[in-house]
Amino acid sequence: MKTEMLSPEILRQGNAQCAVTALSPADRACLHTYYDVCPWSPSGRFFALLMLPFEDRLPGPSDAAEVCVLDLKDRTMRAVRPTTAWGFQTAAKQQWGRSDRWLYFNDRRDGQPVGVRCDLEAGSERVLDGPIWHVSPDETWAVSPCLIRANLTQPGYGVSVLPEQQAVNTQTATRDDGFFRVDLATGRCTLWLSLADIWAALPNRADLSDQVLYAFHVKFNPQGTRLLLVVRAKPASGKYQPMLLTCRADGSALRVVLPCSRWHGPPRANHPTWHPDGERILMNVGVDGRSTFVLIHADTGAIEPLVTEPPGVGHPTLTPDARYLLTDVYEDGPACQLGRIRWVDMQRRSWRDLLTMPRPRFGHGTGLDASQRVDLHPVLDRTGRRFAFTAAPDGRRRVFVADPSLPTGTDFAFVPRPRQIE
Repeated sequence: MKTEMLSPEILRQGNAQCAVTALSPADRACLHTYYDVCPWSPSGRFFALLMLPFEDRLPGPSDAAEVCVLDLKDRTMRAVRPTTAWGFQTAAKQQWGRSDRWLYFNDRRDGQPVGVRCDLEAGSERVLDGPIWHVSPDETWAVSPCLIRANLTQPGYGVSVLPEQQAVNTQTATRDDGFFRVDLATGRCTLWLSLADIWAALPNRADLSDQVLYAFHVKFNPQGTRLLLVVRAKPASGKYQPMLLTCRADGSALRVVLPCSRWHGPPRANHPTWHPDGERILMNVGVDGRSTFVLIHADTGAIEPLVTEPPGVGHPTLTPDARYLLTDVYEDGPACQLGRIRWVDMQRRSWRDLLTMPRPRFGHGTGLDASQRVDLHPVLDRTGRRFAFTAAPDGRRRVFVADPSLPTGTDFAFVPRPRQIE
């Protein structure tokens, strides 16, 4: 594996109100995975990212990016393995198991997306029979939608394929697609919850009888006892209509907790993720015509506002102790050319914007489409005291780390955490 030295680089742009350091090299485009997938290894020593081959077009089936691991103690970066199963929003879904030894990500086999279980200590790997979206906390299973269909419903979040390999659902709720489960001990993949299973659990089937279901997102809670699932209903014309469901880890107790009608708003809901207690889901949902950070009870679907101010925006997550909420802000909508990162103190009911970053334009006349946009996607470390994000202050995607407790200009990313947030 090729290894190179890294040098810390303090961010001088973005009107930073705390310490921010660039992790990735300035001369190559990089991504972490997503706002709800921790890129730090369990010990905090290593950091997983994806090195991109280009940024000016969508990846094709044969375009390879490079899965890399940063050693924050030795200040090195090593290339682990190339992959052709990646997108601009969720990278290759690279993520850690329960130790620093195992790294998971997606690649292709015979043109189809599959997961890879990489042993970083032995330098070996095992190709799994199915793809990776989220690894269970006990590292027993990985769950995933079909990455080809996920990319069809929203490019940048799955895997692109040749036209003859494209997968399209034609029935309202097919029995051969849905959410898949990979046994990480054997590598065997099975269809865990079919769309037909999900259809049977829907209370509003008559409202969706002329639509086609697609599986899109699935995630274990921190305890590994429940999962949230996002399913999208595709009408004959118009946008996909998402819904949020929950179930137990064995697939039982499947229920809708946010139907399409409530997701639609106004304003439109977005970005569900688990509360640290594993019993509720944090999400942006319209309440009285205003986007609000809410908690949705996984068993009942009951909705309670988390805070009334600031408004619910971006990709929100809570620190493990639920003391702080982290999110990104694009006040002029997805095409906004400035993105901010907001830090909310849930105890004091106060917040501050930690930095403001320019975003490359996309859309008509720019040569870039929405799937190539540069969202900040701030993601917490395992302690909840630092976070990483992707930004392109000089026009190229880079990965940065920020510490809200340290003053601007502090060099910190390559040393142990010195103190707790006050």
